[in-house]
Amino acid sequence: MSSAAKVGIFMLIVLGILGFFILRIEDIRWNQAATTKKVQVVFDSVAGLDNKSAVRVAGVRVGKVSDIKLQPDGRALVTLEVDKDVQLRSNASGKIANLGLLGEKYVELDPGSPTAPPIANLDRTVLRGSQPATFDDVTNQIAAISDDVKAITASLRHVMAGPAGQQRLEDIVENVRTVTAQMRALIDANRENVDATTDNMRAITADLRVEIPKIAASIDRVANSMGGTIDENRPDARQIVENLKKLSIDLQTTTANLNSITGQVKSGDGTVGKLVYSNETHEKLNSALSSVESGVKELSSTLGRANRIGLDLDIRSDYLAGLKHDATLGEFQGNSRSAVGIRIAPNPLGNNRFYNIVLADDPRGHRHDRVIEDTVTDPVTGKPTTTITTDTRFDRAFLISAQAGWSLDNVALRIGLFDSTGGVGADYRWNDRIRFTGEAFDFGKRNDSKPHLRLYGEYTLLPERPRTPMLFLSTGVDNALNERAFLFGGGVRWRDDDLKYLLTSVPIK
Repeated sequence: MSSAAKVGIFMLIVLGILGFFILRIEDIRWNQAATTKKVQVVFDSVAGLDNKSAVRVAGVRVGKVSDIKLQPDGRALVTLEVDKDVQLRSNASGKIANLGLLGEKYVELDPGSPTAPPIANLDRTVLRGSQPATFDDVTNQIAAISDDVKAITASLRHVMAGPAGQQRLEDIVENVRTVTAQMRALIDANRENVDATTDNMRAITADLRVEIPKIAASIDRVANSMGGTIDENRPDARQIVENLKKLSIDLQTTTANLNSITGQVKSGDGTVGKLVYSNETHEKLNSALSSVESGVKELSSTLGRANRIGLDLDIRSDYLAGLKHDATLGEFQGNSRSAVGIRIAPNPLGNNRFYNIVLADDPRGHRHDRVIEDTVTDPVTGKPTTTITTDTRFDRAFLISAQAGWSLDNVALRIGLFDSTGGVGADYRWNDRIRFTGEAFDFGKRNDSKPHLRLYGEYTLLPERPRTPMLFLSTGVDNALNERAFLFGGGVRWRDDDLKYLLTSVPIK
């Protein structure tokens, strides 16, 4: 083996070791999207916290900080990448903690109480965060305390300084000694009286503990009786009695009228009587109530289905590089393709079915072939020569795609119309940001001699958020088996609940 080959092998080994250490230091995984999930936490301050800082649950490292952004309201939005095994619940939260007194800062994630329900949509949930008091806050509080201590010592120094202050201290100590001596003598002289007084107080408190609830109950009863007596002897009591007399007279008249009405109802006369005693009316009323109940159940079922529908809008535009503007191959009216699509999932959580409807503006909308036959006679020989040519034109037009699809984990299969012709398609989701798509259609050779094959990939540049749609880029090859063109473009996609409710509320007659 030559020296150059040995040096090359040595350099490859060194580069491999260097790459391994880079992957270990940067914590890069090959299949990171499949083993981790993203969690967003908002903090008032993240001082000392950096990207790739650790994320821990109960002290165990479960992930890292992947992004820190400043929000318009002045708070910090921190994106965490944690293991998918970590279960977060509705009352989950995060806080910034330190490893020891001077250790590095990390995010301590509290998954929430076990009795709380789990978070259904983690991508659209932002957890609340908190941070401990900083070292600056502690030093500021200590400085304030030291200022108070300085003020107290200054006052004491002013009072106790000098011979006068020393004399005051001696007088205070002597007074305390005298008072304690007198108290000791007084207690010794009256110890029996003090013990008797203590026993009496103990007996009195024991009696009060029993009698006070009884006294309070008696006071409450007396207060209620006095309130009733006062109410009965108010000045307007006489007027109330007069009003009651008039009311009794009116009640007698009302009773007579009610007796007359109930007599008519009982006899079956009038509308109310027929309603109560007529079997026909009773059956019609029951039938009407049954119809109303059936309508309410059907309306509730319809609204329930509408709430489960998922509706996504898609607007995209692609540049088709490589379309040939040649009359023999067909002239295309431009190099751009635009499309507006709607994806409807009747029940995203209950089944895997969905529907796609796409309206596209394509430069290869409709193909028109015209056969031109030209005969020329040779003036010398008189022999005619016939030339046959085909002129192909593509009129730019709108194409419609309407497909039904089924999702199978990371793969989705579609069948239906593709650009106004029958075909099939498949989508493969590599991770949360990368998706590959393949479509084959026009098997009847309507526009080309071979089926139309379109292969492209999408990269999510900006995921969908509550106030912004998803932004993606796309690239690939279009019509790979015929006059292929390379496409470059992008678009936006978002979930629109307002349009979903608007469509479901449109009356259909």
